[in-house]
Amino acid sequence: MYQWSRYNFFINETENSNLLYNSRTGAVVRLSKERSIQVANDTELDDDFFSILYQMDFILDDGVDEVRLIEEFNENARNDRSALSITIELTEACNFRCSYCYQAHKKENIQADIEHGIINLIAERAADLKVVQLNWFGGEPLLRLKDIRRISAAVRPFLKENGIKYRQHMTTNGYLLTPEVAASLYKDGLDNVQITLDGGRKSHDKTRILASGASTYDKVITACKTAVDTGMELMVRINLTKENYQHVEELLSSLRTIGVTPADAIIHIVRAIDHGNLDTDTSSACFSNNEFGQIWPEILKVVARYGFSVPSISPISHNCPFDLDNAVMIGRDGSIRQCSSTAGVIGMLDQKTGQIIKGENYGKYKHRRPTADPHCRECKCLPLCMGGCAYLEGKELQKCNPERYAIEEIVKLYAQQNLPIQEQSLESV
Repeated sequence: MYQWSRYNFFINETENSNLLYNSRTGAVVRLSKERSIQVANDTELDDDFFSILYQMDFILDDGVDEVRLIEEFNENARNDRSALSITIELTEACNFRCSYCYQAHKKENIQADIEHGIINLIAERAADLKVVQLNWFGGEPLLRLKDIRRISAAVRPFLKENGIKYRQHMTTNGYLLTPEVAASLYKDGLDNVQITLDGGRKSHDKTRILASGASTYDKVITACKTAVDTGMELMVRINLTKENYQHVEELLSSLRTIGVTPADAIIHIVRAIDHGNLDTDTSSACFSNNEFGQIWPEILKVVARYGFSVPSISPISHNCPFDLDNAVMIGRDGSIRQCSSTAGVIGMLDQKTGQIIKGENYGKYKHRRPTADPHCRECKCLPLCMGGCAYLEGKELQKCNPERYAIEEIVKLYAQQNLPIQEQSLESV
């Protein structure tokens, strides 16, 4: 006996075609009108058509527990010790004063002896490691370029000696990423950066200004070109608000004009969030999660029109890297933070041993399971969300990934980019 997957989505695409999508596997097929009627009405399927749907897990053996399969996927990720991701808060200082920022901008920097703790942390876990990634974070990490170089120089010999691959990523506002700085960092192994631009010049300069109040747009968009010209992978992040969402196309046009192409960059659109420290005007400009879910597909249509990729519809094993024990956020003082969105401390790094001294909230965030919440357990978007954001849940805010509110539109956009009609329609099987 057989059963239809509980994670199937039947999505109307055009008058003559529909999409069948499975959130647990990421499989998507385009169905002709005739095939759509068969699936929608659950009528008898011919052997060849049944076989295709069975092979792609749209149809399963009777009794298969898909929730358990998702739990196993999550546990496998949690038990994988081959990769260690360390996000390092180099400083709390920043040359920007973004209107929605949650940080206090204290002029406090990473303590010199923390680098020894980082090396000892890597050494403590080295037996299982194949890859170590250091993520440079702030404040603004480029204010502490000398610390980046010093820590990287200290870590590299140990990794090389133990045959562990070394990768680096940086989250930067881009203002200080000159060609000389970029070339130096790339030579040292930094091959991936995230730079934020909040729409075109006017909207960006309303929210992302220098501490002096001066404009930043020209330097930041130039930094994007500098990054890709240097050879770095680039993610352009847009913190979407009710004030800038209509200006995304202006930004995309500018990126293409200066030579940042879809081959060079990923466009990552997220909603700006009120972390509880915003004034009334700024807070009211933030979308709620479901509001964002409604406008997001319309913005992604613009992104797709400029040739940039739309988000993946593949399942994920965990919502956030910081859900895992092998993803660590180290504060400038050696504290272990919950994630990069908060200064909340869940432990301390023992600099001599490299071990993490777990605080009382460590398990609350690191041992959280996506199916523990009964609402998540029953949700068809669980494989795309995996329990949502632990940080937002802790603040009693909407924790779901936005796909929950826009899944059909996102799948249609994905299909338009990746499933040519003449190649993928199941019309004559």
